[in-house]
Amino acid sequence: MAFVTRQFVRAMSSSSAASAAAKKIMVKHVTVIGGGLMGAGIAQVAAATGHTVVLVDQTEDILAKSRKGIEESLRRVAKKKFAENPKAGDEFVDKTLSSISTSTDAASVVHSTDLVVEAIVENLKVKTELFTRLDKFAAETRLGSL
Repeated sequence: MAFVTRQFVRAMSSSSAASAAAKKIMVKHVTVIGGGLMGAGIAQVAAATGHTVVLVDQTEDILAKSRKGIEESLRRVAKKKFAENPKAGDEFVDKTLSSISTSTDAASVVHSTDLVVEAIVENLKVKTELFTRLDKFAAETRLGSL
Protein backbone atom coordinates (compact mmCIF):
# COMPACT_ATOMS: atom_id res chain seq x y z
CA MET A 1 0.00 0.00 0.00
CA ALA A 2 1.29 3.46 -0.82
CA PHE A 3 0.58 6.81 0.78
CA VAL A 4 0.95 10.25 -0.69
CA THR A 5 2.12 13.40 0.98
CA ARG A 6 0.29 16.38 2.39
CA GLN A 7 1.34 18.32 -0.69
CA PHE A 8 -0.64 15.93 -2.91
CA VAL A 9 -3.65 15.88 -0.58
CA ARG A 10 -3.74 19.68 -0.43
CA ALA A 11 -3.52 19.89 -4.21
CA MET A 12 -6.31 17.37 -4.63
CA SER A 13 -8.59 19.23 -2.20
CA SER A 14 -9.00 21.99 -4.77
CA SER A 15 -10.96 20.24 -7.51
CA SER A 16 -10.29 22.89 -10.18
CA ALA A 17 -6.54 22.60 -9.78
CA ALA A 18 -6.47 18.88 -8.96
CA SER A 19 -5.38 17.44 -12.27
CA ALA A 20 -2.85 20.20 -12.98
CA ALA A 21 -1.37 19.89 -9.49
CA ALA A 22 -1.20 16.11 -9.71
CA LYS A 23 0.84 16.41 -12.91
CA LYS A 24 3.32 18.76 -11.23
CA ILE A 25 4.09 16.55 -8.24
CA MET A 26 7.44 14.90 -8.53
CA VAL A 27 8.32 11.94 -6.35
CA LYS A 28 11.94 12.29 -5.34
CA HIS A 29 12.06 10.72 -1.87
CA VAL A 30 10.57 7.27 -1.23
CA THR A 31 10.19 5.46 2.08
CA VAL A 32 9.74 1.69 1.89
CA ILE A 33 8.48 0.11 5.08
CA GLY A 34 9.50 -3.54 5.15
CA GLY A 35 12.94 -4.86 4.27
CA GLY A 36 11.94 -8.32 3.10
CA LEU A 37 12.22 -9.57 -0.44
CA MET A 38 9.43 -7.33 -1.78
CA GLY A 39 10.43 -4.21 0.14
CA ALA A 40 14.10 -4.59 -0.77
CA GLY A 41 13.14 -5.05 -4.42
CA ILE A 42 10.98 -1.92 -4.38
CA ALA A 43 13.79 0.03 -2.71
CA GLN A 44 16.29 -1.23 -5.30
CA VAL A 45 14.14 -0.24 -8.27
CA ALA A 46 13.30 3.16 -6.78
CA ALA A 47 16.98 3.90 -6.10
CA ALA A 48 18.08 2.64 -9.52
CA THR A 49 15.61 5.01 -11.16
CA GLY A 50 17.03 8.07 -9.41
CA HIS A 51 14.98 8.30 -6.23
CA THR A 52 16.34 8.78 -2.74
CA VAL A 53 15.13 5.84 -0.65
CA VAL A 54 14.83 5.10 3.04
CA LEU A 55 14.29 1.42 3.79
CA VAL A 56 12.61 0.83 7.15
CA ASP A 57 12.39 -2.36 9.20
CA GLN A 58 12.35 -3.44 12.83
CA THR A 59 16.03 -4.24 13.37
CA GLU A 60 19.43 -3.28 12.02
CA ASP A 61 20.13 -6.97 11.36
CA ILE A 62 17.18 -7.22 8.99
CA LEU A 63 18.23 -4.01 7.27
CA ALA A 64 21.82 -5.23 6.85
CA LYS A 65 20.54 -8.44 5.27
CA SER A 66 18.25 -6.42 2.99
CA ARG A 67 21.08 -4.13 1.92
CA LYS A 68 23.33 -7.11 1.21
CA GLY A 69 20.58 -8.67 -0.93
CA ILE A 70 20.09 -5.41 -2.81
CA GLU A 71 23.82 -5.16 -3.49
CA GLU A 72 23.99 -8.74 -4.78
CA SER A 73 21.00 -8.14 -7.02
CA LEU A 74 22.46 -4.90 -8.35
CA ARG A 75 25.74 -6.65 -9.16
CA ARG A 76 23.83 -9.27 -11.20
CA VAL A 77 21.97 -6.50 -13.04
CA ALA A 78 25.19 -4.57 -13.66
CA LYS A 79 26.97 -7.67 -14.96
CA LYS A 80 24.31 -8.08 -17.66
CA LYS A 81 23.54 -4.42 -18.33
CA PHE A 82 27.17 -3.29 -18.45
CA ALA A 83 28.84 -6.41 -19.88
CA GLU A 84 30.95 -4.27 -22.20
CA ASN A 85 31.91 -1.76 -19.52
CA PRO A 86 32.38 -3.31 -16.05
CA LYS A 87 33.60 0.01 -14.61
CA ALA A 88 30.26 1.64 -15.52
CA GLY A 89 28.56 -1.32 -13.84
CA ASP A 90 30.47 -0.70 -10.62
CA GLU A 91 29.54 2.98 -10.78
CA PHE A 92 25.87 2.05 -11.28
CA VAL A 93 25.95 -0.23 -8.23
CA ASP A 94 27.73 2.36 -6.07
CA LYS A 95 25.43 5.20 -7.13
CA THR A 96 22.31 3.12 -6.53
CA LEU A 97 23.47 1.93 -3.10
CA SER A 98 24.37 5.49 -2.11
CA SER A 99 20.73 6.47 -2.72
CA ILE A 100 19.49 3.98 -0.13
CA SER A 101 19.59 4.69 3.59
CA THR A 102 18.01 2.66 6.38
CA SER A 103 16.07 3.30 9.57
CA THR A 104 14.29 1.36 12.27
CA ASP A 105 11.85 4.20 13.03
CA ALA A 106 9.18 4.73 10.36
CA ALA A 107 7.60 7.76 12.03
CA SER A 108 10.90 9.63 12.10
CA VAL A 109 11.48 9.34 8.34
CA VAL A 110 8.04 9.67 6.76
CA HIS A 111 7.84 13.43 7.45
CA SER A 112 10.37 14.15 4.73
CA THR A 113 9.19 11.73 2.06
CA ASP A 114 7.06 12.10 -1.04
CA LEU A 115 5.81 8.51 -1.16
CA VAL A 116 5.49 5.78 1.46
CA VAL A 117 5.26 2.18 0.30
CA GLU A 118 4.23 -0.48 2.81
CA ALA A 119 5.67 -3.95 2.19
CA ILE A 120 5.43 -5.64 5.56
CA VAL A 121 4.26 -9.09 6.57
CA GLU A 122 0.70 -9.98 5.56
CA ASN A 123 -0.70 -9.86 9.08
CA LEU A 124 -3.70 -7.64 9.76
CA LYS A 125 -2.70 -6.92 13.36
CA VAL A 126 0.82 -5.86 12.40
CA LYS A 127 -0.43 -3.71 9.51
CA THR A 128 -3.07 -2.08 11.74
CA GLU A 129 -0.42 -1.22 14.34
CA LEU A 130 1.81 0.33 11.67
CA PHE A 131 -1.00 2.39 10.15
CA THR A 132 -2.14 3.51 13.61
CA ARG A 133 1.39 4.78 14.40
CA LEU A 134 1.68 6.54 11.05
CA ASP A 135 -1.82 8.04 11.33
CA LYS A 136 -0.97 9.39 14.78
CA PHE A 137 2.24 10.91 13.44
CA ALA A 138 0.40 12.39 10.43
CA ALA A 139 -2.26 13.92 12.69
CA GLU A 140 0.38 15.47 14.93
CA THR A 141 2.22 16.82 11.89
CA ARG A 142 -0.94 18.32 10.40
CA LEU A 143 -1.90 19.96 13.69
CA GLY A 144 1.61 21.34 14.09
CA SER A 145 1.56 22.88 10.61
CA LEU A 146 -1.79 24.68 10.98
